[in-house]
Amino acid sequence: MKAFLSVIDQISDWSGKIFSFLWIAVIVVIVFEVVRRYGFNSPTTYGHELTTFLCAVVYILGGAYTLYLRGHVSVDIFYNRFSPRGRALLDVITFPAFVIFIVILLWSGADRAWGATIIGETSGSPWNPPIYPFLLTIPLGALLILLQGLAKFIRDLTMVIRGKEIA
Repeated sequence: MKAFLSVIDQISDWSGKIFSFLWIAVIVVIVFEVVRRYGFNSPTTYGHELTTFLCAVVYILGGAYTLYLRGHVSVDIFYNRFSPRGRALLDVITFPAFVIFIVILLWSGADRAWGATIIGETSGSPWNPPIYPFLLTIPLGALLILLQGLAKFIRDLTMVIRGKEIA
């Protein structure tokens, strides 16, 4: 079981680190847009939209990494008052809601991305790029989050049953 959890953790860790480099692309696009707009009075047609798309990609693909690092928001005023075993029990109880949400995100994201791919959907803006590459990141991100959530669930369930972590 440790090997299985380790593989999931490594996938989340590596994907988070790899996709975090997209922030460099975001910075380059923003700087280029600012220089063109204010330095040469010649804004691009793609700067704002590309920045939005890249930020969305980093956000959705960084979800599993954030879950791996336990960085998602919780209601700490209540959550931190519980013992580690109590927090694990609360997480086990809420796991079905997590799964329902992520499965809906995965299913509807895949359906939307597939539809956009089939018809060659574009954004409709003056730049008008195809949007399926960006939409494909939604089911991919959901799958990564679901995998990391499963690993967390297994660890939490072990904590509830045995009173100690898997490691």
